[in-house]
Amino acid sequence: MVRQLTLTDVNELFDVRLCLETFAARMAAIRVAAGEPGGRLQELLDDTRQAIDDDRTDDVVRLSAAFHAEIVRLSGNRLLIESVKPLFGRMRWIFGLAHNRSNELQRDEHMELCNAILGGKAELAYTLAYSHIELGREPVLKGLAETLEP
Repeated sequence: MVRQLTLTDVNELFDVRLCLETFAARMAAIRVAAGEPGGRLQELLDDTRQAIDDDRTDDVVRLSAAFHAEIVRLSGNRLLIESVKPLFGRMRWIFGLAHNRSNELQRDEHMELCNAILGGKAELAYTLAYSHIELGREPVLKGLAETLEP
């Protein structure tokens, strides 16, 4: 028996993302500043830009999730990398259902976050990751309010 996902579950997912992904962004920036290559992050951002220009919404969702996963991978924290895998599966599913934010807005937020990480600006990366995740919460919850139970 599979338990039905609720709005409370989605809200809690955002809470957990605020804890884990902001830490990952900070650590990714520190590691890039120390010489870890971050080119894959830029590639994913470029691919997302192209998907938006081509109006390939499914690819935008997939690439956005890959962008977030790459930040976690760049953190270099193996336990974190393994711990977030189930969360990212849920995220892709949820974002596929509730796409209520402008692709261009998300792209711009990803671009700022990418620049902070690649620039080795750890605290800025943390802050931008926090802001990006928190700004996504309300539109996603609104988008799922008619589909999911509270």
